[in-house]
Amino acid sequence: GRMLEIVLVRHGMPLCDHRTKIRGCNFAEWVAAFDRAPIDRSKLPAPELVARVAAVSCIVTSTLPRSIESASIIATDRPAASDPLFNEAGIPTAIPFRFALSPIHWDMLARAAWMLGWSPGVESFRDASRRAARAAARLEILSREHGSVALFGHGMLNTLIARALRRSGWIGKGSPRIYWGSV
Repeated sequence: GRMLEIVLVRHGMPLCDHRTKIRGCNFAEWVAAFDRAPIDRSKLPAPELVARVAAVSCIVTSTLPRSIESASIIATDRPAASDPLFNEAGIPTAIPFRFALSPIHWDMLARAAWMLGWSPGVESFRDASRRAARAAARLEILSREHGSVALFGHGMLNTLIARALRRSGWIGKGSPRIYWGSV
């Protein structure tokens, strides 16, 4: 039969300050600002990604604004179905420390702690992995229905979805961790 294709795209870079150091106890405020931020349109996706998505028959997004906006930047006139199944894995933000690091470093530390089992107030790593497996299964169904599907999703959940797809025998290369990155 024909080759089925699933393209996992990470959203574009949100327009917010990733550099200025913040205290750990202010990380929750930074994450909330990141969640509200529009996409930085001065950093557009590679033409290869635009062409790849143009060839895809079905487009899906998470329900988060950065995912929906990213799909609209690349697939301008095409409707996308949004589903919370594809939303980013929650990041724990209950960091009690008062010392300051860049938001990128707080993000890395919070993610590492989350993967080791620390998840106050958010979905656990195990639950996010289970949800990613369900998301992968949904994408497999959509690829069979449409021949190809592109998900405009998020760094961590796309990484977990890619892992689940590889376990089912899918082959892919690339990085869902960089902005506008794809697998």
